[in-house]
Amino acid sequence: MQKDVPIPVLLRRWEASEYLREVHGIQYTRNTLALFACQGKGPEITFVGNVPFYRPASLDAWAKALISKPTPRARKYAHPRYRKIGAAKLARASNPSADSTNA
Repeated sequence: MQKDVPIPVLLRRWEASEYLREVHGIQYTRNTLALFACQGKGPEITFVGNVPFYRPASLDAWAKALISKPTPRARKYAHPRYRKIGAAKLARASNPSADSTNA
């Protein structure tokens, strides 16, 4: 008798996109996955003829590499919004006599 050998599941690009969204919460369209494939920075691809397929194990490994470890604090954004307005307020606060002479 032949043992039950699991058949490897191969997912098309649109199925891989849905798999990433449902399993890992990562939203990439099939077009983005195609772009990543061209750039060589996406999940591992298996070709059957000229048709690209993705294995769930390779999608899991790629998603795990994208997701960071939990952290107790959020990173500070390097470029805060409205930094010109903040600099103007700081300048006025450090030199209040300049405002009274202009008024």
